Amino acid sequence: DKLLDQKPLVQHILDAAKGSKLLNDIYLNSEGEIFREIADNSDVKFYLRPNELSTNKATNDDFVLDFINSVECDLIIQLLPTSPFITSKEIDEFVSTIIEKNLDTLISVADVQIECIYNKLPINFIQKEQTPPSQDLSPIKSYACGIMGWKVKNFRQNMKNYGAAYHGGDGTTDFFTLKGNSTVDIDNEEDFILAEAVSASLKGEQK
Repeated sequence: DKLLDQKPLVQHILDAAKGSKLLNDIYLNSEGEIFREIADNSDVKFYLRPNELSTNKATNDDFVLDFINSVECDLIIQLLPTSPFITSKEIDEFVSTIIEKNLDTLISVADVQIECIYNKLPINFIQKEQTPPSQDLSPIKSYACGIMGWKVKNFRQNMKNYGAAYHGGDGTTDFFTLKGNSTVDIDNEEDFILAEAVSASLKGEQK
């Protein structure tokens, strides 16, 4: 696991989860035994997922279904270590939203407020008209994925009906907008360099 601000990447989201007032049991879910020590040192539980879920073909649907088949729970909140700047406050706001709105699925998104194209066609602007300043455009909501939530009963039913539940399906689905640093998603080396810059900036602000 790469180090960000001298801590394993996963440690950042574990610390945020531990600071939450609304999460009950916290699990570090991995197929790698090396993460058990991090879980123990963080005073959270460790879930060793099967080796067959360590391949590139395994999906979030597979991870969640495997977990809820082994650990009894009514509501599952998934936090990804690749989004290290999500805060405890945002986690609690997310959990409050899914409970208060009685949602089956809640998906984290980020607003993209610029002209957007899909399949060579404009989405949020008219190609033959002048567009207003970008801040006045209707935002496109892209998946942030750093935090996701599902009612377990509904997730199971969607997996049974469709073989997929990550995006919702039957039931009530809504979207939770993340902003600023919380939308940083580390997928490659360039993203990690950006995350290091964000971390350094945050440390400077705290001095």
